[in-house]
Amino acid sequence: MKTETVWINCENLRLYGELHIPDHVPAPALLICHGMNAQGFHAIKIYQKLAKAACENGFVALLFDFRGVGKSLGNFDYGFGEQKDAKCAINYLASRTEVISDKIFVLGHSLGGAVSLYSVQNDSRIKGLILWSTPNNHDYNVRKFITRTRGKSGLYWFLLFSWIDKLFDTSKLFKLEVFGIKLRPKNVREKLMKLNECEAVTKLDAIPLLVVIGDADVLVGVEEARQVFELAKEPKTFLIVNGADHIYSGKEETVITETLNWIKKWK
Repeated sequence: MKTETVWINCENLRLYGELHIPDHVPAPALLICHGMNAQGFHAIKIYQKLAKAACENGFVALLFDFRGVGKSLGNFDYGFGEQKDAKCAINYLASRTEVISDKIFVLGHSLGGAVSLYSVQNDSRIKGLILWSTPNNHDYNVRKFITRTRGKSGLYWFLLFSWIDKLFDTSKLFKLEVFGIKLRPKNVREKLMKLNECEAVTKLDAIPLLVVIGDADVLVGVEEARQVFELAKEPKTFLIVNGADHIYSGKEETVITETLNWIKKWK
């Protein structure tokens, strides 16, 4: 087993990644799409733990930073340009001689889950999709997050500034930073809040789906994840991890084991 630093060309950008390669190749592959964080996939340890465990189980595993975060170039694009990044990462995996190109699994966490849902549509190379802690739609989720952190008045001011922001930059007046990423109100409303996971999952055909959620997740509730699951076509599996928060703190081994067991069933 070895780890290789890679750079993925995507349009006019270069995306930083780490490729974990098992001893026996060619092999099926797992693409890991991280959640919203300025540090990219280095933000939480579970991503690298998953990649290592997947590789030990005979998968080529690719971690990469979305545009504008971690070590990748470009600017954060509120879940839209990131869809192109995920597609470029899938194409990169398929191009590697170590990978069985039509046996690729994709895992997305939080915003990475939303991005993954849009990115794998109509791609016959994808043999399974795993969603960790993924909202039902980002309009509801953003409103819930702002209300929880700033109250109902904070949501009112955000919506007001998001419209004024079309005329001039109001990000200095209404400061919104999530996991180290400074957000413009206009782009949150016009891009991030347009992501609708419930709608996207209905268009997912012939791709097995695993939806995972922690029952202690305050950012994405169990019912949000359940809505996505219920709208998905078969085959599908729903997994609640008892005591797990949004990033599965202290429950990493459980969620990784359950995820890999599910993937191996479809390999």
